[in-house]
Amino acid sequence: MVVYDTRPTRRARQVLGDVLVVVGCVLAVLVGRDVAGSIARLASIGTRVQDEGSAFQQQLAATARALAGIPLAGDAVSAPLRRASEHAGAIADAGAQQHDTAVHVAQLVGGGLTVVVVALLVLVWLRTRGRFVRTATATSRVDRSPDGEELLALRALVGRDTATALGPGVVDRWRDRDPATVSALADLERRSCGLPARAARR
Repeated sequence: MVVYDTRPTRRARQVLGDVLVVVGCVLAVLVGRDVAGSIARLASIGTRVQDEGSAFQQQLAATARALAGIPLAGDAVSAPLRRASEHAGAIADAGAQQHDTAVHVAQLVGGGLTVVVVALLVLVWLRTRGRFVRTATATSRVDRSPDGEELLALRALVGRDTATALGPGVVDRWRDRDPATVSALADLERRSCGLPARAARR
């Protein structure tokens, strides 16, 4: 697999792009974690409501039990406190539910933000770097085949306008299988796809 261009300028841009994608992914994770932490802090409100509601419920229940022991009037006096204790319990349950909801929303928003940003960065990387990797790797595979030199020369002749830089009559020389022309065309295709020219590999 060919990952980087052999041309220094393009290779530097590719390395810089890869670094920026990695940094972007790390920042996305950090930002997602911070967002999740900020939302999760709202869960502390629910926790306080739950704790205070539970404590108030216990106090009311204890008071109701104590008043229930009063002869004749015990039930009448303790009944309102028992109902108040039940309401305090409902408030405590609401606080617990708010806590759980805040934690769930924090995980959903923080994780969703991270996934979306990382996915976008990866898609952009695949559209740019992935195309180069596929093209360069395929060209390298063709180059290693028995007729690779001739196939690359044909591709350069058909698809590269710069083939005219090899001078007039390049098509005739290619038809005559002139070794220098075939090699120059093949090297033109190699360089265009980010591979080293054959002369550079000797």
